[in-house]
Amino acid sequence: MSNPKELVSETLKKAQKSDWEHRMHLFEEMDFSEAKTADIVTLLPLYARERYALRVANKKNVSNAVNVEGFSLKTPFGDQTLLNGTTDLVLEPGKRQCLYGANSTGKTLLFHYISEGKIRDFPKHIHVHHCKELESHELSDTTIGTVVNSHPLRKVLVMIEAKIRAALAADPAPTGDSKMRLKDNLDYVVREMNSIRGYDAEERAAKMLRVLGFDDIGQKKPVSALSGGLRMRVALCMAFFIEADLLLLDEPTNHLDFPSVLWLENRLRYGKSFLVVSHDRELLNNVCTGVILIEDKQLKYYNCGFKAFEATKAADDKKKDEENEKFIAKNRNADPSTMMGRDLAIKKAWSEAFQARQVALQGKFTFPAPVPLENPENLAPEDISVIKMENLRFSYDEKTGHFIFNDPISFNCTASTRVGVMGPNGAGKSTFLKLLTRKLTATSGTVTEHPKFTLAYFGQHSTAELDLKQTAAEWMQSQFPEEKAGLLRSHLAKTSVVGTAADTRMERLSFSQRSCIVFAKLTYKCPHLLIMDEPTNFLDLESVDSLISACNKYRGALLLVSHNRDFLRKCANGYLSIVPGKFQIFDNMKKAEQATYTFIAEMEEGKNIKGQIDLKKSAVQ
Repeated sequence: MSNPKELVSETLKKAQKSDWEHRMHLFEEMDFSEAKTADIVTLLPLYARERYALRVANKKNVSNAVNVEGFSLKTPFGDQTLLNGTTDLVLEPGKRQCLYGANSTGKTLLFHYISEGKIRDFPKHIHVHHCKELESHELSDTTIGTVVNSHPLRKVLVMIEAKIRAALAADPAPTGDSKMRLKDNLDYVVREMNSIRGYDAEERAAKMLRVLGFDDIGQKKPVSALSGGLRMRVALCMAFFIEADLLLLDEPTNHLDFPSVLWLENRLRYGKSFLVVSHDRELLNNVCTGVILIEDKQLKYYNCGFKAFEATKAADDKKKDEENEKFIAKNRNADPSTMMGRDLAIKKAWSEAFQARQVALQGKFTFPAPVPLENPENLAPEDISVIKMENLRFSYDEKTGHFIFNDPISFNCTASTRVGVMGPNGAGKSTFLKLLTRKLTATSGTVTEHPKFTLAYFGQHSTAELDLKQTAAEWMQSQFPEEKAGLLRSHLAKTSVVGTAADTRMERLSFSQRSCIVFAKLTYKCPHLLIMDEPTNFLDLESVDSLISACNKYRGALLLVSHNRDFLRKCANGYLSIVPGKFQIFDNMKKAEQATYTFIAEMEEGKNIKGQIDLKKSAVQ
């Protein structure tokens, strides 16, 4: 049986296909020399048809506000109530809001239902776009063609305009009333195209795509030839190109590099209304003006930024826990069959869950102490060199003359190094890490390692090492055969892989749970150097906080590749910026961001940047 998300996605896909096929049938049958404006409107998307109807009815100053009273939300099978109808769904126009809640509370499902247009009393004239992974039918065009043709109104208007112009240019040429109606219809279409900036579409799309790493060659690639991460960038570009009234974004920073996150933040800060789910606290702090919390099967609204929301929420939770504890102590022996007894059970369950979550988050991703390194030179322990790179140059094919690092680079990773690595995909971050760990051999220069150091590496694809046919408990036992099963289970529990999850085949677990299992392996025995490449992907905010806490308690050397600035700011004390042709270390993030902003401006202007990003390595082979 399909899972709920797949079922909703399939239902939406069928509904969209049915509407499109119906409108295309009308398009093929329509004689534009006889058609009136009202006939042309029947070919447009639903939101455009509704707006036309409002204009005809002479309704002015129609608001894009959403206020659905007594809103309820159930799973597609109706077997679970996620929102119980005791609160309203309120979305204010111009509001930039975060949708926040624990896993499985209904965030993604709510997005699906809004974009499907099935929510009772949701205004039909509001243009909603759900930014999500591209479907199979969206992969046949080029990258720029996919973006330009993604606007649902423009796509139809282009087809109508072409057909009208062909009719006007026909031989014999139309005359009389037929010619007049064709010209009137063309005037209407041109006005609509101008209203959505439809005639400079390619220029606007190309500018966005350049910032997201697509040069002129990359823009002409078929989307089907791109990796999943690059396809998500195309989807993000589509979302801002369309300029919908309400944009829905579910974890938009996953698969993005650092410059792309800065671009996304800038777009969101000055864009229209949106509702975003994200684990990137820095992004939320910088762009959100309100928060909608899904909790206790209700929607709760906070008219403040995300930082203020977190402070308020923490204080509210602490106060509620204290009040619950007083109630529990006072009514400890209440009869379970009475109203008082039922209240007692509810408050006790809430407080137990709250306390358990606090304990789990404090212990999640905990590292044991590392074994001291040999120190024959009698250096301060923190100054012992773990890996040292000196004057490295590197090319994947020296004959071509294209070097990832042409100017020699040097980097000394000591026992106290805590560096965040930032930069665009394809500029050399992964190459740098592979050179550092000897997975690649430098064209010239030297790499020196401490003879007794241990390394742990968590990459974006580290979950691929899991045998998904095994359970988490079985896999951990295979990695540490000498350890007792109870100790391994206890360690898994610290990363929230507990109970049935530890005994479930990993193929049935989420990406977040699989990532936690890999972390459990890495943290069971402490390395001297821990390298983590985008570790926050697929983790919720509370888990990210736990990882931050663990990194700050970890006593070894730390190299972090991440687009999550809050994570880097709290875990690193140095920032290595790698952009094409440059390798720079900064002592604060602001300077690193400024270096990246310069790079973004050059990309957006289409300049030929030294060491241009090569999209070939990111394409599907």
